[in-house]
Formats: sequence, C-alpha cells, structure tokens
Amino acid sequence: MGESPERSGTWAETLLTFVQRYPGVHLREIRRRLGIPIGTLDYHMYRLGRQGLIAVRMQGGYKVCFPETAIGEGPPIPEPDKVLLALLRQPVPRSILLQLYLDGTTSPQSLGEAVSTSAPNLSYFLKRLEGAGVVVREGAPGQRQVRLVDPKRVHAILLQYPPLPETPVDRFLRFWSELHP
Repeated sequence: MGESPERSGTWAETLLTFVQRYPGVHLREIRRRLGIPIGTLDYHMYRLGRQGLIAVRMQGGYKVCFPETAIGEGPPIPEPDKVLLALLRQPVPRSILLQLYLDGTTSPQSLGEAVSTSAPNLSYFLKRLEGAGVVVREGAPGQRQVRLVDPKRVHAILLQYPPLPETPVDRFLRFWSELHP
C-alpha cells in the first residue's frame, strides 16, 4: 500500500518539525504519534540525516532523534542536554526527575512508591540517571538518599523543551490505572 503523493511531500517537513519541537524523542514514539509507516519513516530519517538536519543515535537501548541544526535563534543542543532529554522522553525517568525536582532528596523506597515503579525498575533507571550525571545516591545502605545533582539544570531543560502531549490512549491508561491500583 503506497502513500499518497500529496502526503509524501510533507513527511520530511512533518518529521523535522516534530524532532525540533521534541528533541530526544524515540523513533518508535515518532512512528506512533505521527502514524508514519516504518519504511517511510526510515527513508525520510535517512534523507534528513544525510542533509545534516537530524541525527539518530542509540541511547539506553532506544533510537533517539535530535535536530542537528540550531532550533530557532538558539545554539545547537549541548551533548549533556541531549542525554538528559532522551531520558526525559521516557515515562519512568521523567517521573523520577519530576518527583525529585518537586519534593527534593528522598529515599529510594519513597521515590519508588511516589512514581509507582518496582524496586528493580527504579534501580535500573537510577543507574542510568547516575551515569548521565543527573542524580546521585548518597549514604549508607538502609539510609541511602537520592537527590538531583543540579535541580536548576533539570528545571531549565523542562522549561526549554516541552513534554510530548498526552494522547487519548495515555489519558485512558492513566485513568484506568488510577481506578485499579
């Protein structure tokens, strides 16, 4: 099943605009949000990459996309911010960072409860966030605390780059999970 000629001319523009608006977005999320057939997505991402407009790279087991040129009037996205952005595009790391930003230093157990994730899942993402230099775990076992390394940096990134809008499916799943804890 081929794509319509009028639509094929706008895929590249749509992709570039989406990646510029939501840098660090995962390739699968682009496909899901925009409804682009995988072959078409691969073709246009390759083409935009060859033109030096988009970069696709592996980070944390995901293919993530960034604009290669400056967005608006600002400079290109610095490398440490790219790592943080890719993490913020995932629900659990985003919840962890928001919880730490809003409530400050906390125990891993309290953090896991606040973001509704299992201890192994929390540990996995805390290791990734530590590796990115975003959080630090301090204290002896049993008294360990988790804190943001630089809350102002997290705040600035959150303000500069908007989160992906919640879809109707996301709202339904959140609503359903609240009904059935």
